[in-house]
Amino acid sequence: MYFELLELIMDNADDYVSGVRDFFAGAALTLEATDYADACPIATVALEVASTNEPLRRATAEVFESWIAGATERGTAAGIPADRARALAIELIALLEGAFVLCRAARSTEALAIAGARATEAVREALAAGG
Repeated sequence: MYFELLELIMDNADDYVSGVRDFFAGAALTLEATDYADACPIATVALEVASTNEPLRRATAEVFESWIAGATERGTAAGIPADRARALAIELIALLEGAFVLCRAARSTEALAIAGARATEAVREALAAGG
């Protein structure tokens, strides 16, 4: 669900920076609207089975890789060199997933707000360095 949210928001944003900012804000709204129950099910499965179930570990890795590829494509389309766009995509997903864990534990979207601000700044930095 969250990758579809990313696609929807990013593809309708004026630019990459506002798309990333709006995505994190949208993720926070979704989390609040679902009473903190609807975070990322892929991360939950990955955390539970990565050491014990190789087929499920591979499946979660493939999902995450598809998200990384999608975010990388959007970064390169914005003018960020491919290697930096991939690293940035991984950073954005790591920020998102970590924030989800903290938000659910705290029942607060503070972590998503902070992660979103950092993600937005990381995109600005990458665009300034690569564009």
